[in-house]
Amino acid sequence: MIERSAAGAPVDAGQELKLRRMEWFISLGFKALFAVASDSEIAAAEKRFGSHLDELIHLPAEALTPRTSEETELVSLGQHGS
Repeated sequence: MIERSAAGAPVDAGQELKLRRMEWFISLGFKALFAVASDSEIAAAEKRFGSHLDELIHLPAEALTPRTSEETELVSLGQHGS
């Protein structure tokens, strides 16, 4: 048996715990900021949190891909660097 969200996607148990925790903080009066990677997640977040959602950020997974090039140089920070 696979539990499905309102958007029809399988529910991730870890994600569900995070969402319930977020609902609890909202119920205590905290402001809610939600970051999503897809359009379906936007609809699900808006449906679940409704007017309690203060901000919604659409951040595709590709935006988090580190960008390096062959021209990247390593430099020493000396004895004060870490």
